[in-house]
Amino acid sequence: MSWHRYKFKALSALVAGLGFALLCGAGEPAPEYMVKAAFIYNFARFIEWPNEVFASGNAPFVIAVVGDDPFKGALEQAVAGKKVGNRNVEIRHFDSVDKIGSCQILVVPTTDDESEAQILRKVEKDHVLTIGESDNFSSIGGCIRFFAEENKVRFEINTDASDHAGLQISSKLLKLARIFKK
Repeated sequence: MSWHRYKFKALSALVAGLGFALLCGAGEPAPEYMVKAAFIYNFARFIEWPNEVFASGNAPFVIAVVGDDPFKGALEQAVAGKKVGNRNVEIRHFDSVDKIGSCQILVVPTTDDESEAQILRKVEKDHVLTIGESDNFSSIGGCIRFFAEENKVRFEINTDASDHAGLQISSKLLKLARIFKK
């Protein structure tokens, strides 16, 4: 079995398993942010960033959260001991828009529309995958938006925003998403 086929099957199993656990309450239901953290790590595995976003060959792959962190350690747990490609994964927290630094993924927890737009403007010239939760996150230029449907965590991808960021999203990931179009 090819590596890409294995990765796709693993992602498909994760999506099905997490959705089933949320829907059926199998055992202990997975908290929403544990599920989202697992998705975020797997998004990183199915998206390609330009090489120039990394300061060096051994620079870490950085996943960051701006503002209040609803994950409360779930992101750290989801990536513990894991890599994206050959890079170690590092979680960073930025207190405010002004403190946003270098990262490959920026998670924007639900906040007011003005703050989200300001955050997106701050990283619009960088190759950053932005992930949010608000109803209008995709429409204001966010790359991926989480939403709930039938008691499952789902996601939509704004392909225009990801193209603008210079990111290549695997067709396999796109098949699992709802595609946002203006």
